[in-house]
This record gives sequence, C-alpha cells and structure tokens, in this order.
Amino acid sequence: MSADPTADARDLFDRGHAALAAGDCREALECFNRAITLRPDVAAGYRARARAFVGLDRRGEALADLDRAVRLKPDDPSAYAERAELLFRQKSYDAAAADCDRVLSLDPGWAAVRGLRAQCYAAAGLTDKALDDFAAAIAADPDHAAGYLLARANLHLDCENYADADADCTAALKLDPDNPAAFRTRGLAHRELGDLPAADADLSEAVRLEPAAVLARLARASVRASLGQFADAAADCDEVIRRSPGSAQAHTLRGLCREQLGDAAGALVDLTEAVRLAPSAATFNARAAAHYRAGRYADAARDHQEALKRSPRDPAAFNQLAWLWATAPDPAARNGARAKECAVRACELTDWRDPALLDTLAAACAECGEFADAARWQEKAIELSTTPDLAAEYAERLDLYKQGRPYRTP
Repeated sequence: MSADPTADARDLFDRGHAALAAGDCREALECFNRAITLRPDVAAGYRARARAFVGLDRRGEALADLDRAVRLKPDDPSAYAERAELLFRQKSYDAAAADCDRVLSLDPGWAAVRGLRAQCYAAAGLTDKALDDFAAAIAADPDHAAGYLLARANLHLDCENYADADADCTAALKLDPDNPAAFRTRGLAHRELGDLPAADADLSEAVRLEPAAVLARLARASVRASLGQFADAAADCDEVIRRSPGSAQAHTLRGLCREQLGDAAGALVDLTEAVRLAPSAATFNARAAAHYRAGRYADAARDHQEALKRSPRDPAAFNQLAWLWATAPDPAARNGARAKECAVRACELTDWRDPALLDTLAAACAECGEFADAARWQEKAIELSTTPDLAAEYAERLDLYKQGRPYRTP
C-alpha cells in the first residue's frame, strides 16, 4: 500500500469494478470492503459494494449500503434509482415508488426511472398512474420502448383490457421481433379474445424462441385443449411436468386431457397428484368432476365438499354438488334437501342471474317433489339463457317437471 489512502482506495475500487464486470462478485466484494475501510466517506463505494452484494444474493446488505450512500450524498439521483430498483425486486412497491419520486425531482428526464415507477404503480394496483408513467417512458426513451410496451401489455392483460394488450405486444414486436415474452403475452390476449388459432400461433412462437420456458407451453396446452387437440395438449403438459414436476396446473390439465382421450385411470392419477401438490378448490373440483363422470358419486361429493372448505363462496362448487345430489342415477347418491340448499346458495352468490345455476335449482326442487317450483325456476333459466342449444335442453327438463318427474343424468 502507498502512503496515500485515497489513491489506494481508488485502485481497489477499479479492481472491484473489473471483478464485477468479469462476474466475480466475491473478489469484487473483497476489493470494495478494503476500499471502504480506507475511504468510508465516499458514497460511490457503498453503491459499488451494493452491486456486489446483489450479485451474491445478499439483498439486505445491499439495501443497507444504498441507505449509507443516500445519507452521504442525498442529492445523487443514482443512489435513489439503484435503491428503487432493489426495493421493487423486494416487492416493497411503495418505498420503491417514493425513491423514484426523489430521482425524478432531482432529474425529471430520467425515463428509465419513470418506467420503473410505472411498474411499482402497476404492482400496487394504481393502474391509472401506471399507464400515465408507461406512456411518458415510451415517449421519452425510445431505445427501451419495447420493454415498456411489454410491461404495459401485461398490465392491460391483468386488467382484462385484452385488445390493448394485443396492440402493445404488436408494437413491442415491431421493435423487438424475437421477444418470446411478447409472443406469450399476445397469445394470452388472443386466447381471452376468443381467437384460439392466433393464440396457438403466438404461443408456439414463444415456445420456439424459448423452449425451456414452461409458462408459454402450459398456456399453449390450455389453448389446444380448448381446440379439442387433447393429444397435443397432453404432450405439452408432459414437457411442462418434465421441466417442472411440481406444476399442479399441468397435472390438472393433463388429467382432463387424458380423460378426453379415454385414459380414465391416468386422468385420476394426474388429478390426485394435482390435489397433493396444491390442495385447492380448483384441484378438488377437477378431481370431483372425474369421479362424477366415472360414477363414483360419493368420492365426487367428498371432493366438492373439500373444495368448499377452501373456497366457501364458490358458486360453481355449490352448483356441482347440488347437481350431483339432485340428478345422480344412483339413488343412494341423491339427497334432495341438501341439493336444494346448495343450489340456493349458488344462486344467492350469483344474484339469481345465472341460468345454469337456476337449472340446477329446478332439478333440486324436482328431486324434493316440489314440481311447481321446479317448473318456475326452469322457466326463469330458459328466459335468461342466451344459448339456443341450452335453452332447448332446459325446455326438455321443463316438460319433465310439468309431468311431475325429476331429471336424472344419463
């Protein structure tokens, strides 16, 4: 070491930055530690060491260093910007947005920070503020506009503004034609807009560009299942499960595809694994449906009841349980009183406006021998139905109830 601690510290900082650039965060940290010991009053040293800590996944120590840098140099927007980015990654969205505010008060033209603040607002549910900041960032920073457009597209997707998500992804792909995330998000938007072939094409492109990513492949599986391409959908689920064995969603979807392909035993294995991995209302309801179609009514009822323990305000689970107890071919599985209780609860949760649930209530009333009430609710279901095929099916059941006969599932 020389007699000049400032020169020695500068040399150590240079070596530390070179180590960071080479990806050697441990060497960088050692250099920055020694440099800070020599010059503990230099804010840039703490900022540099924070980057080394981040590279070593020691984010708490990185935040502490950035706090020190801000205290030493409170008018430096860089320290606030770096701390804002780290706070965002820690999901401390309010604190990150506050740091972004400070940066923009010191340097209003810092477009990247405006884009980061937009993501903070989006994560915090402040959609209007997020959209304003995204628009400003896209206009002010054309070199990074593709990233801002994609982030805004994902916000639109979350807010169910699917046409806007589609438009933003299309604009992003003009700037960055090989961005798999943009193809994936646009594919999801197409799926929600009902354009399944376009969704399949975009998700296939996302898979081609990033074969190891499971989200696009899983989304494509759901699209292909909706298109009736169950073998292709199951193959996508196979690959997702190979890469991510703990995906309950992939097991659920593959189970449903296997059932459609005639593999009832394989379907039950997958759905049981989904329940084990994620014992949620959705997985229990999916397995219950498989049990029901196989005629295992007691097992189906148990699974629906388990679903309701986890989601006690789920109208679909109440409706499915009511339908089972009202219409099962096996007399031992039927329970008219409990069916009516569940059907009424499902209708209450949907404000008595869902024709399918009213249809179930009518079936439950018929099972209880209340045929006048069954006919009345069935007429209401027909009135609210917007699908001619379903209305015709409801009308057939109405004729049964008028004859004083309950409905039985074939």
